[in-house]
Amino acid sequence: MQQDIKELYEKDHLTQKDIIQLLLHNAQHMVTRDELKEDNRELKREIKEDISKLDKKIDDVRSELKEDIANVRSELKEDIADVKTELKEDIANVKAELKEDINKLDKKIDKVSLKFDRLQWLIIATILSVFLKDYILVLIHKLFG
Repeated sequence: MQQDIKELYEKDHLTQKDIIQLLLHNAQHMVTRDELKEDNRELKREIKEDISKLDKKIDDVRSELKEDIANVRSELKEDIADVKTELKEDIANVKAELKEDINKLDKKIDKVSLKFDRLQWLIIATILSVFLKDYILVLIHKLFG
């Protein structure tokens, strides 16, 4: 049908039948102003409804996001508090272990210091006995001899 109409527009000489067909075709595709206005109003109303639906969806998503953010924030605060508590406990444990290790080292140092003092006295006594052996032998000989 479209092809026939195109051919009618391309003719140089139109018959009365061709003219009537063209008029009918154009009349079928013509719209009155009132119909256009009504369609325009209907489209505007539909657009407003769609916009209000979108606005409602956006508001719903916004409120859901705010709730999710609040939930995540509270969860993060709880997690941070838990980690803080764990760190304090770990620091206290390490501190206690270090004190214990320091005490053990102090005891070992005291033992080594005591042994070193005894060794020093032994060395001094040995040196004195070597230097004073003659006097000691004379003294022993006079006492027991």
